[in-house]
Amino acid sequence: MTARSDTRLAYSTEHHSTTDLSCAAFLMARGHPLLRTERQPSGRCVFTFPTTAREDAQAFYAGAVVPARAFANALRDLKALTREV
Repeated sequence: MTARSDTRLAYSTEHHSTTDLSCAAFLMARGHPLLRTERQPSGRCVFTFPTTAREDAQAFYAGAVVPARAFANALRDLKALTREV
């Protein structure tokens, strides 16, 4: 993992969380369900996925790809969620 990903990934035995919108869209495009979205006091959104998404999050930072349409749709949906939270 790169230094950048270390600050954006949160490790837990129960779930996988990230504040990286692109990574979250990638995980959704890979079929991982979004469990919840929370806004931090700093204003950043935390996207929480099942623990099974952790390996795909690491793949995202390593340069893995997903279909463009699936990524764009997930990104659009997440941006809408961030306005609601």
